[in-house]
Amino acid sequence: MPPWHFLGKLTQFHHVAVLPSRLHINQDITGGHMFTRSPTGEPKKLEPLKSNSGPSLNAVPQQPQQRRAAPSEPGAKSVIGNDLKIIGQGLKIISQGTLQVDGEVEGDVGGSEVIIGEKGKVTGTVAAERVIVRGQISGVIRGVTVTLQSSSRVEGDIHHMSLAIEQGAEFDGRCRRPADASELNLNLETGKPN
Repeated sequence: MPPWHFLGKLTQFHHVAVLPSRLHINQDITGGHMFTRSPTGEPKKLEPLKSNSGPSLNAVPQQPQQRRAAPSEPGAKSVIGNDLKIIGQGLKIISQGTLQVDGEVEGDVGGSEVIIGEKGKVTGTVAAERVIVRGQISGVIRGVTVTLQSSSRVEGDIHHMSLAIEQGAEFDGRCRRPADASELNLNLETGKPN
């Protein structure tokens, strides 16, 4: 049989018309249907299946509604998986919601909340209202609230309003707490304070 053949029951369609490859439907001994090549040059007319179930030919097929999580919805999270390595000169990854980095990023990362997972690694600036570090960062961290958890390794300066460092975390750099949160420069898109 050709590699494009189809075996299976037709449950939702009443007619099949495939002219270029001259296909028609044969009923096999099990009562199912299969596509085969037509031995003649003209396609055969197919009769509608007699079934009380299934959609009508006159019914307009409904497109499934795709629902995408809005960034402001609680729990909406974008994840860079541990199998991804993203590299780019001048690269900026910006999320409107929570961004979790479990892979490797060479570039700047921003969002309302940024979480660097235990196996995550960022080389560049990390800017968010809330930054949670469990992995590695080589670069500047800018955040209203910054938490370095026990598995974190940070090499670079931290600009923050609130900083928590758990026992076991490694940090090599300077900490700076500005007088006002607007001095943190959290907006990666414009480089200006929010």
